[in-house]
Amino acid sequence: PSVSQQGGGFFRSVEVTVMLSLLAVIDNPRQDVALIAALRSPLYGFSADDLAAVREKDRDADFYTALTLAAADAPKCAAFLAELEEYRSLAADLSVEALMERICDKRDLYALLSAMPDGDARRENLRSLADYARQFEADGYRGVFRFLRWMRRLEQRGEEPRTGSVERRQAVQIISVHHSKGLEYPVVFLAGTGRRFNRSDLRQTVLIHPELGVGGKVTDTVRGVRYPSLAWRAIAEKLEQETLSEEMRVLYVALTRAKERLYISGLWPDGDKLTARLQEGLTSPIAPELLRRDPCSGCWLLRTALLPDSPLILERAVPVLPEGLPPAPPPEETPPEQASAPTSEWVYPDGWAAALPSKLTASALEGPEDRDGDAQAVLPLRRSPPRRPRLGEDAPLTAAERGTAVHTALQYADYGRCTDPEGVRQELARLLAQGRLTRAQADAADPEMILAFFRSEAGRRVLAADQVWRELRFSLLVGAEEFFPVPPGEQILLQGVVDCCFREGDALTVADYKTDYVTDDTLEDKAREYAPQVRAYALALRRILGLEVKEGIVFFLRAGKAVPIDPRKK
Repeated sequence: PSVSQQGGGFFRSVEVTVMLSLLAVIDNPRQDVALIAALRSPLYGFSADDLAAVREKDRDADFYTALTLAAADAPKCAAFLAELEEYRSLAADLSVEALMERICDKRDLYALLSAMPDGDARRENLRSLADYARQFEADGYRGVFRFLRWMRRLEQRGEEPRTGSVERRQAVQIISVHHSKGLEYPVVFLAGTGRRFNRSDLRQTVLIHPELGVGGKVTDTVRGVRYPSLAWRAIAEKLEQETLSEEMRVLYVALTRAKERLYISGLWPDGDKLTARLQEGLTSPIAPELLRRDPCSGCWLLRTALLPDSPLILERAVPVLPEGLPPAPPPEETPPEQASAPTSEWVYPDGWAAALPSKLTASALEGPEDRDGDAQAVLPLRRSPPRRPRLGEDAPLTAAERGTAVHTALQYADYGRCTDPEGVRQELARLLAQGRLTRAQADAADPEMILAFFRSEAGRRVLAADQVWRELRFSLLVGAEEFFPVPPGEQILLQGVVDCCFREGDALTVADYKTDYVTDDTLEDKAREYAPQVRAYALALRRILGLEVKEGIVFFLRAGKAVPIDPRKK
């Protein structure tokens, strides 16, 4: 388990939100948002249907008025109003802390929070809210209204209590370096030391310093160049020095939080080359000029670890891939004179998972089905070439843009009118008038190509189908083992757009349009390249529509021919 003290968690927690909403209703019940929040909370358990029934009593008045009208027929509403009236009468005499205690006792709130996930932290949050109420009245203030206004000011300023439960819980505590000042822990992990320092402010055209003033770059309009002035260089030098000094102070805070053991991690693309570079000119103590050139605090620590008398132990983590995946290339051997400190070859157990994409598009799966073993990669994805920019509106459409025009026409056309040439031309004219197609797209969408589809057997099946889906977009989580040779358990987000899917009886058929140029000799080979994409569509449709996909079709519009694809075969 882990806990975090990031800002906003206290005031967004359910227990604090519910209590503050109920106190707001006690102060003034004619606040719709606070009243509905209290009713909808676990304290009273009003469902959405219950709230809708209350609103039906009076749609124009505030919710409290509707609630009083509903109390005549609904015992649940009457019980809430009676309890609310009791709290309102007590609020005039009791302190805010005592009123909160009365609410907790009457509603068994601490027991309710204990039954919820992370119950210890929730109870501690409620106790912290009671401590705030005690502190509020210790300063001489009284009243629910003033307490709520004081709490809103604390939330706006971002002031939150450091709850004791976070300090005492047996869990990993995630905390920023700045918030760790003054605290100590038995074991500390300092992560992300390979992140580069933020020097973006030093690249501005105009730099400002409180002591050195303003310095800007000089723009030579005649030669069309810009170069830094002497003042700009001086201010940039000063700002960089102050930035690195602050980074070193933050690093010192992070390094002094551990009482027993400190682990520091950093990630670099090529550790051997980095350590070889950091060893050049390395002396003890390390010269400030060397540290100034380093891009991150992790490099400072690496230089320290490379010293002969360093107290730091340098370890390298190398990911290991499971059987069936290509191993990582072996690191280049480091010459003896550049050998770093002793390393421990500890490895992450699931390092192969780092090679998986978090998101996969179905179109990226295009490729030959019969890859040999040597060609099988961890990510067998198609890499699209960079798109050629269009030079003006009159520039001719690329092959991809012509294919998009045909797909758009098939997406919005009335299929019933596409059975003859004149009907196809009328549909293209209609889509142009509606703005579905541009003039260039309407000219590029060949009517004969579209007509060939509807005159084919596949097109006739679409026209006679029980139900047709066009350009069906989907996003769903699937097991990574469906597409990559990895162990089960990992999930990736699969996204795609199905050109056409139609239902015949209780089974589906997936149709994928292609505008590629093919011949009778290349037809089958080209269709096999699109087979993984069609099977990804079939996998998604089984999950989304809950129907079996009996067949896949790749239809080459230019050739007017369809190739069947087995949607189950891998």
